[in-house]
Amino acid sequence: QLRDVVVCPSTKPELYSIYRCNVDRYDISKHQSTRVLGDLEFDPVSMAVGGDFIVVGGQRAELAVARLSDPRTTTIVRSGGSINNFVTLDRAPSALPRRRFRDSAAFADDGVTSLNITSGLELPRLLVCNNDHTVRLMSLPSLELVTELKFPTAVNYAAVSPDGTKMCVVGDTNEVFLFSKRGDTFEKISVLTASNDASFSCDWSQSSEQFAVGSQDGYVTVWDIRSQQKMAQLETFQHGRSRGACRNVKFSPSGSIDLLAFSEHTSYVNIVDTRSFEKRQVLRVGSDSFSDFPDFFAPESPTFASQDMQITGLRFAPDSSSLFVGLEESILEYTVDRIGRYSFASSEII
Repeated sequence: QLRDVVVCPSTKPELYSIYRCNVDRYDISKHQSTRVLGDLEFDPVSMAVGGDFIVVGGQRAELAVARLSDPRTTTIVRSGGSINNFVTLDRAPSALPRRRFRDSAAFADDGVTSLNITSGLELPRLLVCNNDHTVRLMSLPSLELVTELKFPTAVNYAAVSPDGTKMCVVGDTNEVFLFSKRGDTFEKISVLTASNDASFSCDWSQSSEQFAVGSQDGYVTVWDIRSQQKMAQLETFQHGRSRGACRNVKFSPSGSIDLLAFSEHTSYVNIVDTRSFEKRQVLRVGSDSFSDFPDFFAPESPTFASQDMQITGLRFAPDSSSLFVGLEESILEYTVDRIGRYSFASSEII
């Protein structure tokens, strides 16, 4: 369900992607790819990269942990009882005291559905969202439990704001759970309603003032954290059809680009101007050129396929210069018109 297996770490011009039982790294500037993890013992469905760590989640609660400096040494453990749908990186405390915080009363099939690594000045953290209705904060590389939060539903995704002070959590209901965050301590702020169906993905703007949630019924809802009021509710291009479910939502992470991208179950990616939420560009993705190894390329005018294309991930480059869209056998790179965005021109977004 959760299709978020394209990762661009915020510190280097590189891209990581899952291909079958492998993880490949692509150097954006050199246009070269190398294999980081090969022939994993399980089918990977989620991945996180941060600092010197890479973590991959599997369908049967597997977690593979390795250091990028020595990926040949990989530790595989089990966390939860089912699928690790999503893994990502979060921010660790640097000088705050460690403290266990459990809000089991806050929100009253097992399996890890989301995983988020936190990186800071001290021990990095791994944030794990699980089908057993929990979000667990774990240390790396020891995988020691630091904090556990309980929810009334299976948890699909969690996103910590860029300033490290807030967290948004979504799952198999239309509820959106907001927390304030201080170090390893989480405190519930509120519970909001997105649309009428389960939510698959969420993300924060680079200012940490806006957050967006993508839902199965084809809606993307955007809030302002300061007022907790909805700023916009957007529909996918194929809204009303199962293939129009929103699987992934991402804000541009840097510069005055001000874009929100979200992918659908198949074939379409939407890019919205977040200055007004009125202007949108829709990309019909696909290629008729596939091979046994991922085909990384930056097409000026992609060749579109007539059949539905399964979208596996979506991610902006760290400098917001490109948008990468993962397909089952390839990754497409689209160049963002940054000059047009800086000049507030009326040209195409991408």
